[in-house]
Amino acid sequence: MHESLIQLLKSIAPFSDRELEQSLPFFHPQTITKNAFFNKAGHISGKLGFVSRGLLRSFYILKGKDTTTFFQLPGSVAVDLKSFVQKTASIENIQAVTDTELLVINRDDLYTLYTENWKWQQVGRILVEDAYFEMEKRSISLQIETAQDRYDQFLSEFPQVIQQVPLHQIASFLGISPETLSRIRKHR
Repeated sequence: MHESLIQLLKSIAPFSDRELEQSLPFFHPQTITKNAFFNKAGHISGKLGFVSRGLLRSFYILKGKDTTTFFQLPGSVAVDLKSFVQKTASIENIQAVTDTELLVINRDDLYTLYTENWKWQQVGRILVEDAYFEMEKRSISLQIETAQDRYDQFLSEFPQVIQQVPLHQIASFLGISPETLSRIRKHR
């Protein structure tokens, strides 16, 4: 389970094996059963998880509407970043779509690693940059691409998700109605 996290960290910063060995005790395995929450709206998010197996869905509910914002697959990071960094109540839920295994670090331990080794600061910076670029890409996609284009892109980026997630959640992620998604799928 730790091997994929080690690979990710080494791809981001020039960690030595010894540095990683000293850091790994800060991470704790956590299993989340299907439909259980990793993060719940209204609570302060005090942990960050590296997904090693399974699938999570990030979403919020405003005015009774459930809006999917992201799917976290193995190799990705699960966190409500704003709540985690600013220590404010989250508006986002992160829920297990399938039984999911993560390696979890709490906020205080991550900040300890930041102060002990500049390479961890680089990891934090790059992960935040990647999250920003994903948000920007998604925002642009929702504004300029057709529903068909967004669906095609979704299929190429998340082919395994289509089998595991209800279509109304995929429609929500794509910014379209379930009926529009059904029409798109019918014409394929």
